[in-house]
Amino acid sequence: MAGLRKNRIKTKAFIAPTFLALLFVLSLMSCKNLKTGGSKPAVSSVSCQIDLEPTGSKAMEDGFFKARKSTAPVQIDGCNADAIWSSVDWYDMNYLWMGDKVDSKDYHGRFKLSWDNQYLYILVEVIDDQLHPTLEDGLENYWKGDYVEVFIDEDTSGGDHKFNHQAFAYHVSTEGHAIDKNTRQETVYFDNHVEVARSQEGNKHLWEMAFKLFDKQFDEKAANNVPVKIFTNKKIGFSMAYGDNDGNNSRENFMGSKKTHGNNNDEGYVNSDVFGTILFID
Repeated sequence: MAGLRKNRIKTKAFIAPTFLALLFVLSLMSCKNLKTGGSKPAVSSVSCQIDLEPTGSKAMEDGFFKARKSTAPVQIDGCNADAIWSSVDWYDMNYLWMGDKVDSKDYHGRFKLSWDNQYLYILVEVIDDQLHPTLEDGLENYWKGDYVEVFIDEDTSGGDHKFNHQAFAYHVSTEGHAIDKNTRQETVYFDNHVEVARSQEGNKHLWEMAFKLFDKQFDEKAANNVPVKIFTNKKIGFSMAYGDNDGNNSRENFMGSKKTHGNNNDEGYVNSDVFGTILFID
């Protein structure tokens, strides 16, 4: 009996540190990157090479962009390791829409586009010396923190979309949520429209996103909305922007992908006539 008791004690002594070590490894793995879901991911740095190409980006004054088809689904992990990202151009996201002129050390933005039949893929690289959490001051202040805004009009028909789904103005938060207004004039999450992962290396931030496209028939009360399939030569209304907040409780600068975006460059959240365009190519 004494020998059996000793064996039990040894077994417990072995299990305890082993279990703690396993928990430690799992906690490290859980912090590798930032993905969306119902909960808010935590900000962390990941070990992926953010700037494979130090070259510049194309400035498209009229906001006309081309997205090249990916032959394989893009892995949304906050890194730019997928083959398609090394074969398509960077587009500029530095037109000043609102605020004062920005030093390039404080902010510089660019993005790449790709697609397959199910998703519009977007890779965004932002240099931002102070990343301010989008939702730090609550959902009602979603436009005051740092965020990427993606404007999509699935059929390029234009028009008012403030409280309807003629088009969408997705505010993609630092926490990984996609935020816009619904038909009841409420600010809500549209997280099931997009998968997001974000990584950080110093003052460089990558946002990798896969958007489903929904048309004007989207019903927020229904559970069976079917995304629109993407095909070669399809066009959609599209613009990109970045809201920059350096901790002063307000959006200090708003930088966009085309030269103008309507009245005071702040019309995109209500009027899709001002969007640019994506042409999907092989």
